[in-house]
Amino acid sequence: MQITSLNSRPHSYVYVKPESQYSLFNTTVHILLIYLSIYGLVSIYVDNIIIRSLKDLGMALVAIFALRKVYRSQTLFIRPFLFILGSVIALGALNLLLGASVVTLIYGIKITFLPLIMMFTGMLISQCQGIYAFARTNLIIFILLIVGWLVQYSLGIEKLISLGFIYGVNIKNYLEGVPRLSSITYSPDGYAYALLITGLIAERTKMALNHRFFRVIIQLLTISFLLLSTIRSALLLWLVYQIIMFFLQIRKYSKKNTLLLAVTFMLLPAAVFFGSRMLESKNLLSSSSLLDRLQTWGNSLTSPFTMNGAIGNGIGSVGAASRRTYMIGVNSSNFAVDNQYFSLYEQTGWIGIIYFIVLFMWIVVSLVKKMNTSTDSSPLRLAQMALALGAGVAAASLTTNVLELFPANVFFWMLIGMAIDQSRNSGEISQKVG
Repeated sequence: MQITSLNSRPHSYVYVKPESQYSLFNTTVHILLIYLSIYGLVSIYVDNIIIRSLKDLGMALVAIFALRKVYRSQTLFIRPFLFILGSVIALGALNLLLGASVVTLIYGIKITFLPLIMMFTGMLISQCQGIYAFARTNLIIFILLIVGWLVQYSLGIEKLISLGFIYGVNIKNYLEGVPRLSSITYSPDGYAYALLITGLIAERTKMALNHRFFRVIIQLLTISFLLLSTIRSALLLWLVYQIIMFFLQIRKYSKKNTLLLAVTFMLLPAAVFFGSRMLESKNLLSSSSLLDRLQTWGNSLTSPFTMNGAIGNGIGSVGAASRRTYMIGVNSSNFAVDNQYFSLYEQTGWIGIIYFIVLFMWIVVSLVKKMNTSTDSSPLRLAQMALALGAGVAAASLTTNVLELFPANVFFWMLIGMAIDQSRNSGEISQKVG
């Protein structure tokens, strides 16, 4: 005699989308990104430690939470990454033993290294299938940046100064009185780089991928307002990005790619001629600022044959951190450097530079592996985008501390994280019920 339990029933399965598992996390991240984008404008009027700490606390919490969730699936990448990163921070903190300021160290870590660990947040967003939502949020920020710039342009420099903007910090004039505005960020450089990176990410929204016309509009707005910003290093980043993306897209032989390459080389002389004429008409080819920087670097950089040349002057000793600590009354060099490589050298010495080279090469190798294993039919092409953007950042870093420009550095590192983790666990996740 067979007895059948009344409670026995076959197991059923329901399919839960990955993003539904972390809906609160995704919502928090998108709200945080909007807040980070307008933080620069808020900080001009609200100099409050709580407001300033809120963004840092938010980034730290979401990054740590994301690290816990992605660590097991990305152990081979994360373990070496954390070891190298920890070694760099430890090296940069050695100057505390020589009397360096703890406040300077804290500012240096939160300005350069806190945005870097947001890469883990990008990884988790990728695993949650939230890339399109992230791109949509960047599109919103992109629009806010343009609207903010247009409002400031209509008001004029003098009116903005009367409203509390600091000339030479938040706003300034370029050659022949052309205004450099900050929009919703803190500085003109911060605006230009935020506009550029959010514009590139906005091209990965579903609407832009499905409708070429919409994508072209985003591209035209990006380059147009970049030219209006007059930030030449950002224009250099955009140019290098476009060149690298072009070659990555045609790297595999086909008749179409060969024809495209031939047409490109035929049009290249004309593009160079008219492009240089346009840049010259806007005084964007002036070399005076570059010559001034070369002289400053020659007179101010630490000798590599000293102890400080080997281990650096400490994290936060130069760059954006030193400018900020100087403003709040801490004894600081107030040396912007205007070169990311020299900034890292001054903070961590040539030993730290070696660590950074290993760190960045580890990221590049991971992205190349992802690019080679991903399908060419993927419309996102995040690995290619991350590599091209990284090459652009490397070029722009010759005259700008790109990795210290907030909030563009946050968006950049999150994109890198998404590219490294893209296409993992795509599809739906089955969960057993009852």
